[in-house]
This record gives sequence, C-alpha cells and structure tokens, in this order.
Amino acid sequence: MQNFPISISKDIKFRFLRDDEKTYSTNEKELPLVIEPVQEKSFAHLLRLLGENGAEFNKLLDKYGAVLFRGFEVEDGNQFQKVLELLNIQLESVYHFGSAHRVRITDKVFTSSEAPPDTIIAPHNELNMVPWRPNILAFFCQVQPDVYGETPIINTEKLFNDLSPSLQHKIANYPQRFVRYVPEHLLGLVFEGLSREEISKLLTEQEFDFNWEEDGSLNFECSYITLFSHPRTSRLCFCLSIVDCLVSREWYKNISQRYSLGKKLYYNWLPASLYKEYQQRLTTAATVVDGSQKRTSTLNAYFVNRNNESTTMTEAEAKELGKAEWKNAAIFQWKQGDILLIDNLQVAHSRLNTAQKRKILTAFGNMCNIRDMKPTTLALTSAKELEASKIS
Repeated sequence: MQNFPISISKDIKFRFLRDDEKTYSTNEKELPLVIEPVQEKSFAHLLRLLGENGAEFNKLLDKYGAVLFRGFEVEDGNQFQKVLELLNIQLESVYHFGSAHRVRITDKVFTSSEAPPDTIIAPHNELNMVPWRPNILAFFCQVQPDVYGETPIINTEKLFNDLSPSLQHKIANYPQRFVRYVPEHLLGLVFEGLSREEISKLLTEQEFDFNWEEDGSLNFECSYITLFSHPRTSRLCFCLSIVDCLVSREWYKNISQRYSLGKKLYYNWLPASLYKEYQQRLTTAATVVDGSQKRTSTLNAYFVNRNNESTTMTEAEAKELGKAEWKNAAIFQWKQGDILLIDNLQVAHSRLNTAQKRKILTAFGNMCNIRDMKPTTLALTSAKELEASKIS
C-alpha cells in the first residue's frame, strides 16, 4: 500500500475506499484517494479548503490519478462548477466529438450520459479518438442511484502491466486508427451546431483525414500510438480505446447476476463467434432507418500493422483485455454529493448498468494534445515475438 499523503489541513482526512463502499472486490485498492471532512461538511467550508489548498489537491490528483471528495454538502451543477474553478481547472464550454446525447446543465457542466440504463459503457479515456482531449475529467453525483449505476475507474499503467507480453507489444508498437462516420442529421449533436466550414477547420487543425459525402454526412479518421509518458509524472499511460464487443462481454459476464436468466446465458455461454455475429446484427438493426445502413454515428478502432493495414484484436486478446480491465477496476457506489476528479491521461472510466433514479453530472478541462506526448514503445524480445507481430 502507498503511504497516505501528509494532511494539508486539520479539517480533512485522507483514506482509500473501504470494502463496504465497493460493490465488487478487485485487485485495485488505492484508487481513488478519498478526501472527506473531519467534521464541518458545508459547501462554504469546502470552498474555503479549496481556496487555501487548491494547488495541493492538484498534486494529489497527479500522484493518485483520481480523487474523490466525499461527505461534503454539494447540491447542484453550479456548485460543482465552482469547485472545479477553485481548483484552477480551465473548463471547456463545448463538447465536440461526443458520441452520446448529453443535457447541458450550466455553461460548462453536462449530464454524464443518456445511454440506455441496461447498457454498460465500456472503459475508455474521455474523447479517446481525438488528439485534443481533456487532461482532467470530473463527475458529480447530484442524485444517488437507487441501485447499481457505478462509474468504475482503472489505472491504465496497472492495466497495461497486467497484460501478456505479446499484447503489450502490439499495443505499444502498433498505432491505432480511429474511423468515425457521422450522418448529416447528427452533426449538430457531435459538433454542437458548428457549420460545415467550422467543422472542416476543426478537423484540419487536429490533423484528421476527412471527407464529406454528397448527402452531407462526414467521414474522418486519425492514427496515433496509444502508449505514452505522462507529461508531469512520466508514468506510463495507456489510452484505453479498444472498440470490441468481446472486451465488453467480460464485463457483462461479471455482472450477469443483474440480468434475466436469458441474458445470463447469452453473456456466459454463447460461443464467442456467435456472440460477436449477433452483436453486429443488433448494431446493424439499430442503425437501419428509412432503409439506410448509415444513419447512426459509428466509431471503429483498428491496429495499424507494419504494412499499414488495419487489423482488429483476436478473440483471445479481446478476452484477455476485458478480464484485465475488470481485475484492475475500482468499482464503488456513488453517494449523494460525491465529486470524482480523474486524470484522464492516467485513468480510464466506465459505467455499469443502472436504474432510475440516477443523476451524474460531468465537466472537463485542461485540454492537451495527445500528439505532444512522448510515445512509449517496447522492444520485441525474441524472434518468435517478432514473427507473431508480422502475422497479427
């Protein structure tokens, strides 16, 4: 266990999550660092603490990757935004490139997701396919879930180190290519009302390859190494951006007791090839509107091999990654008033299935360019590994 930081105020205490605060026991024991009041819980008291110690709190975020302010009386989106501003986070007021519907609460605070409650949102770093992305991501629990609705978080350095050498080499040495399609009627959602000219300018500035189709829809893509050194701590960061239903399946398996018997059997016993085929059919069926197969925004991720060919994960690799994600996740129950700060370069996040009522707000800022990060590569250590890399 790491040593706890020296207290920066007699009015707060530091700890890690207790077992009774977690819904699942995993290998992760030190994420997030919990910051809670000793006695005075008021919002005014929290503001005073932040005003006096904001720089120290940010150092803790660098060190631990995620901090959870728990037990303070924070009530709404405006107060949430004030907390982040006192931490000197340069908040963004726009949410370009988003793939999910969100409701704006303040000029810089949004609902976290409007995804269907039964759906798991796979682990990822926020805006994982965009070079210009937030360093800091924050969540606020305004309405505590009746049941479930956790936001698991994962230290990606620990995750990467838990993978097999062959998969580590693939991730470290092969860039990932992210390919996005946005139909004309969803451009306003993805780019918040920008004109076609403004969208083209944005994509050009961020070095995307893109083209507009005759019907006004948009295709764009970019590639980069997803393993890099953190700009302040030099720790290894693994951009978690794999798009594969077999990875997510490992999560569904672990919470299958939350679903009906039919779904339990589907997640646990259907052969992988049939599962993937059926998931693809479900996705296709969901995108058919007016006879078109291309009416929903889509995102696909590929590895780019040494011949500049796009390849996907093998079944074994997807299963391995999904298991390692779960093993290294911190999965805890939201409490009313919680504020969770995440270093979006070091730590990925997810969302488990939920039920009404639940209201989690989000904000992000301190934008940075992933292309400015120092890539981390691994040398292939044997002729056998080298041959395997050529094949994959």
